[in-house]
Amino acid sequence: MTARVIPMIFLLAMSYFVLGKTALLLAIPPGYATAIWPSAGIALAAIMLKGYRLWPGVLLGSFLVNVYALPDFSQPLLDLVSSFVVPLVIGAGAALQAVVGTWLVRRYIGYQLRLDSVSEVLRFIVFACGLSCVVSASVGTITLLVTGIVSAENFIFHWLTWWVGDGLGVMIATILAFVYFGQPEDVWRSRRRILPMILIGVSLIVMSLFFLGSRWELSRQQDEFHSYSDETLSRAQVIVDTYIENLYALRALMEVSDHVSAAEFKFFVGGFLERNSGFQAVTWTPLVRDVDRADLELEMSAENGRDVHITRRDQSNKLLPQSKQSEYMMVRYIEPLQGNVAALGYDISSNSFARAAFTRAVMSGRPEGTDVIRLIQEQEAGYGFVVYLAVKSTDPSVKSDSLRGFVSGVFRIPDLMAVLLPPAYLGDITATVSTERGGVIYSTQKDTSDSRVFAGNGVLHFGGVDFLIELEAGQRFLAGSRSITPWGMLVAGLLFTGLLGMTFLVLTGQKHSSEMAGQELKAMLAQLRETQDHLVESEKMASLGGLVAGFAHELNTPLGIAITAESTLQDDIAKLTASLESSANMETSSVLARMREASQIVLANVQRAGGLIVSFKQVSVDQATTETRSINLYEYLTDVLMHLSPNYRRSGHEVVLDCPADISIRTVPGGIAQVVINLLNNSLIHAFPHSEKGHIHLSVTRQQDNVVIRFSDDGIGISELNQKKVFEPFYTTRRGSGGTGLGLHVVYNIVNRQLKGRISIVNQAVSGTSFEIVLPMAINQLDEHAGSIS
Repeated sequence: MTARVIPMIFLLAMSYFVLGKTALLLAIPPGYATAIWPSAGIALAAIMLKGYRLWPGVLLGSFLVNVYALPDFSQPLLDLVSSFVVPLVIGAGAALQAVVGTWLVRRYIGYQLRLDSVSEVLRFIVFACGLSCVVSASVGTITLLVTGIVSAENFIFHWLTWWVGDGLGVMIATILAFVYFGQPEDVWRSRRRILPMILIGVSLIVMSLFFLGSRWELSRQQDEFHSYSDETLSRAQVIVDTYIENLYALRALMEVSDHVSAAEFKFFVGGFLERNSGFQAVTWTPLVRDVDRADLELEMSAENGRDVHITRRDQSNKLLPQSKQSEYMMVRYIEPLQGNVAALGYDISSNSFARAAFTRAVMSGRPEGTDVIRLIQEQEAGYGFVVYLAVKSTDPSVKSDSLRGFVSGVFRIPDLMAVLLPPAYLGDITATVSTERGGVIYSTQKDTSDSRVFAGNGVLHFGGVDFLIELEAGQRFLAGSRSITPWGMLVAGLLFTGLLGMTFLVLTGQKHSSEMAGQELKAMLAQLRETQDHLVESEKMASLGGLVAGFAHELNTPLGIAITAESTLQDDIAKLTASLESSANMETSSVLARMREASQIVLANVQRAGGLIVSFKQVSVDQATTETRSINLYEYLTDVLMHLSPNYRRSGHEVVLDCPADISIRTVPGGIAQVVINLLNNSLIHAFPHSEKGHIHLSVTRQQDNVVIRFSDDGIGISELNQKKVFEPFYTTRRGSGGTGLGLHVVYNIVNRQLKGRISIVNQAVSGTSFEIVLPMAINQLDEHAGSIS
């Protein structure tokens, strides 16, 4: 490496760094890809102009762009190394892209980049702006994905943004660099007055639109997040209020009833337990005086078929019989009983958290909840909280504020939060629930690599306990709620820049390409001559078509008169025969019979001649009037078969269409309709000569850029000898039965000339005939033009 090359490497690295840092200001949050990356264009131009030896400058510049801050040398060695590896790998991808792009341009365009023809500009766009930019986009986004910086949901979006940004950068920055430093100098010098202004102006417009669009999109997603968060919190509060209303209903039952049995309690509570899955249990906890303790324990033991005692928990959380007290707050009923048996008989007044909560409930007359506690019925570390509602006596003879006990709702934290904040409802939003004194008690966040983008919070009021709910959205939410607006602007900018740049490159390059201009002129003259020949041929064909139509019309008139006269003659002969039937002699009867037979022969042949004229007129299709348009093949064939259904249903045949509903082609619809009609009529006439009820199958498949239509029946089939002749004009196996031999010939001409396809007979494994038609997905403009004048 010479002393001259090293300064160029550092100059390239600094140019790459400055342009890269500027472009990152337009990055879409969370900010790993941007709408336009001019550094890629500068890198490609430098290596194309000065050689592959400058690739270290691209590597160094990209590395500096992606090292966001000085590393923390106090962190572990592995983390320290990884902080250098990611930008180093991205830089290697950028350098490799510049090298590959230079090779592609030199291989498919040449060492001297002129860009003064449409084909050369198109090759530059395809190879330099398109294919080569795949390298850095793939290396960069895969690296970010593997290291967890970009989520899998955002991979495609970031890859496409990276690729388009590099493509726009190459399209603009490379051209600008060549305007001032490219060879041949006279070609590029002529472009300095207008091309830089155009490209810089377009790039500013594209960047501004993308910047505004991406910021609008981010604001829209933030509004969507906050709206969804408010809806989620409101939904949770409504569910909680429903739980409280159920406790009020249970309190009303206990206040108006002198005694509620276990069965009655279970029946009443069972309804709202079934409707509200968030309850762990619902209890009735009466105030029990010590004098009633023994009787109550015996009664509860008899009800449950096991010994039940008033209990408490010691410091090791073990259940023990409660010592003698003047009063107890004992759990009398609890539903559902299964899984909560351990709570029966538990004296809640022995627990300080519960005692504080029901004391507040007595004082306020409202539901009051405990702090998060370990539930008495949980065998393992199961935490929840209990909401108490005081039940007072309604007996007029008793003091109005006399306490009878408490109804309570027991809630297990994970189960309750799964109802209030179900993961399926949250989608890509994570929720964290905490209390003022208990800290975080619940969280749905599992993937810590999904960095937070939006956040919101709210307070859930539940029985005097306030739960702080924090909702967060990361990259997955961005990916799921993203619209196509920024991308639409970006793609539109790419197309507009490409078309505009291509136009001005070609226009300015033509000034210095006299030889190429002469070749273009010669080609244009040749094209004009060819067009003139086609027009002359078109006029000939149009005249021939008019002649045939006039000829057919002139023949149809006398033939129609002849058919009418002959039909009248037959009727008259029939009447004459009937009138002479009794008196005519043998000779008269013989003459009348011969006249009737001759009349029938004349009428049959005149009618056949009329049919031949119609078929001959159909063969001379005027291609100058055919229209090409895009159709949905399934819908079009369905309409054609629907109009033909009276023809085949009358004879008992079954026609089945097997065509995907999403195949659309650009073709001559009238030609396809005529082909299907002729093939169907051919099967109805020839495939089932003995009036059998047959099956006809029309299937459509797609093969790359073609559509394959297969028309098959289960009739008598066509022999191998006749298969070679079926497309010849006037060839028929039923000439004596009304066949003209023109039907398949018309089909062959329409498929090959009008529809630009091909048709062949496919041998069937069993009986029947199968025709295979291969049509292009689109008849291009050249074919349309040629088809209209040939």
